[in-house]
Amino acid sequence: MGNILQYYDSDKKIPTFGFGAAVPPYTNEASHCFSLNGNIFDPEVEGLDGVIEAYKNTLVNVNLFGPTRFAPILEFVNDMAEDNHVTQDNQKYNILLMITDGIINDMDETIDQIVRGSSDLPISIIIVGVGSDDFLSMDILDADIEPLYSKKYQKYMEADIV
Repeated sequence: MGNILQYYDSDKKIPTFGFGAAVPPYTNEASHCFSLNGNIFDPEVEGLDGVIEAYKNTLVNVNLFGPTRFAPILEFVNDMAEDNHVTQDNQKYNILLMITDGIINDMDETIDQIVRGSSDLPISIIIVGVGSDDFLSMDILDADIEPLYSKKYQKYMEADIV
């Protein structure tokens, strides 16, 4: 997927994030949004090789840790998309690739953030499940059968972004 998506980034600088891991020095608490390069204020790495390197380095320095919450990282990316101030002269589009084990412990909040992103933000979300856990939640988020409804925003999704 990265080989395809990298060509849509003109500067080849890719923001990389993790979620669902205990990040040192906090070893008994899950972080639900952290930068893979260690700098949340500048999370970009150079190209696909930089993404892979950051991912490998992170895996040896963190402990995968539940519960799994999608909403914090979705909220962060929605905030980033809002801050881009997209105009005809400032074209930006965000693609969030989430690699997960399938369990989601904040489904309502996750739906809220997907509905928020579907309103008018330049964003698409790709969810890739790994492992043998139950992926029913991913089917719900895909919203092919039933559109997502946000209790927080009291509206249905406006576009299919997952």
